[in-house]
Amino acid sequence: MRVSYAPEVAVDLAGARDWYESRAQGLGEDFLRMAYAAFSELDEFPEKHETVHNGFRRALLRRFPYSVYYLVACDTITVYGVFHSSREPQAIRKILEVR
Repeated sequence: MRVSYAPEVAVDLAGARDWYESRAQGLGEDFLRMAYAAFSELDEFPEKHETVHNGFRRALLRRFPYSVYYLVACDTITVYGVFHSSREPQAIRKILEVR
C-alpha cells in the first residue's frame, strides 16, 4: 500500500517536535522517530487499528501521548492528522472533517 499525508500533518509533527525539543535536546527527534515508525506500521498493517469516526482509524504512538488519524481506501492510506491524545474528541473530529 501507498501512504500519503495531508499537508497539515507536517505542521502537526513540527509543532510537537518543537515542543518536545524545547523540553530536552533530542526529545523532538525521538518523537519524530516514533511517528515515522507508526507510519511504517500503517503500511504493513493498515487495518490493525480501531475505527473511531467516519472510517478514520487511530494508531497510538509509542512513548508519546499522540495519535495518528488515517483512512484506508483501495491501495492508499492517507494520514490526516497527528494529535495529542488529551485533545477533545469532538475537536479532533471537526479538524478531520475539514482536512
